[in-house]
Amino acid sequence: MNQIVHRTSAVASKRPDAEYTPASGDIRALISAKREGYLWRSDLTSDRIVAVRQQLAAAEAAAMPCPLLGVKTWLGHLAQFVTNAPAPEARSAQAAIFAEVCSDIPVGAWTPQTRIAWTRQPDRNGYPVGSRWPAPGELYAHLRSYAEQIRSEVTGLREILAMAEKPGAPERKRPDASELARAGALADAVIRELKAATAEGMNP
Repeated sequence: MNQIVHRTSAVASKRPDAEYTPASGDIRALISAKREGYLWRSDLTSDRIVAVRQQLAAAEAAAMPCPLLGVKTWLGHLAQFVTNAPAPEARSAQAAIFAEVCSDIPVGAWTPQTRIAWTRQPDRNGYPVGSRWPAPGELYAHLRSYAEQIRSEVTGLREILAMAEKPGAPERKRPDASELARAGALADAVIRELKAATAEGMNP
C-alpha cells in the first residue's frame, strides 16, 4: 500500500450533496487495493475513512434513478451539438421513451461529460455517429459503462467501510498466576507420564 498517494483532503472537503465526481487519487487507489486483495485495516486511517464516507455519499446519490426531467434536460443540451435534433415538442415526447429504455441508468451518468463523449465518437462505417441524434438503444449502450462505473465504485467503497467497521479480534488476556500454575502442573504431569512410559519400554 505504499503506492497509495496521500490525497484525501480534496475529497474530504466536498459536501455530500456536491456534484458527483468519480473517485480519483487516494480513494481510487484504495478501491483498487481492496479489489485486488492488498488492502489492510492498518491502511485505513481516520482521514481516509472520512474521505471514503464523503465519496460514498456522493456516489450513492449519483447511483439514484434519473428523473424524467433530468433526461429531458440532458437531451435538450445534446440537441445543441448534433445536426438532426428533433424539434423541442418532438424531443419532449421522445424523452419518455429514452427514460424507459434507460431506466437503469443512474442520474450520475447523465452529465455534461457523457454528453461530450457522445459527440466525440468517431465515424462508424462512414456514419458520423457523434454528430447525429441517438436512437434510445444507442444512447443506452453509450451510458451503460458510466452507470457500471458508478455502481462498481459504490460497491468498492462500501466494502472498504465494512472492513474499517468490522470488529477486530479480541485481545488475548494475559494469564494470571493461578493459570500459569495450572499450566505448569499439567506440563509436569505429561512429562511424568512420558518418563514412565519410556521406563516401561526399556524394562520389558
